[in-house]
Amino acid sequence: MSVLEFLSVSAASDGALARSSMERAQREAGARFEERDGWLIPVGLVGEEEFRSTVGIADLSHLSKLEVRPALDGFDDENAVHYRISPRRSLVIGGSEAPEGQLVLDVTAALSILALVGPQAEAAIRRLTHLHTFPSGGEVAHITAHVLNPAESAYWIVFPQEYGHYLWHVAVDVAQPLGGGPIGVDAL
Repeated sequence: MSVLEFLSVSAASDGALARSSMERAQREAGARFEERDGWLIPVGLVGEEEFRSTVGIADLSHLSKLEVRPALDGFDDENAVHYRISPRRSLVIGGSEAPEGQLVLDVTAALSILALVGPQAEAAIRRLTHLHTFPSGGEVAHITAHVLNPAESAYWIVFPQEYGHYLWHVAVDVAQPLGGGPIGVDAL
């Protein structure tokens, strides 16, 4: 699928589980982890029911992320979120199939996704970025990222995985005054 196999989670050796760059911060928060599809995923955290009712911060880095060139128009996969990065590049997140006839790079291991969900998610995202419309790319908490709005009261920040620990802490700090905090993927 990819000319850059080293970025593919499926290319990991020795049966090692893929891990998010936010794992250490989630362990510190008391996350409960499970193995799913080759990933060690934070599925639950203490207090997540309360946080989900305001603004929950979740790690969706385990979702597949494919960069497609040339950019897709009209890609139809109900399991995927499609975002046109530029006239020549698209990002397909969480799809069940790769688009045919294009150069497809698996960038799952290179990018992380932080989700903000709940009634106060918009207030939280406004505190993290100067961006006004979504989806959009730009600065989020002083790093270059893309902010997607896949559903009402839900925002996904897609960013280079190297900034995971930092962005996790910044997002949780922004969510706390709104009554929010970290949640596991099962709370979504």
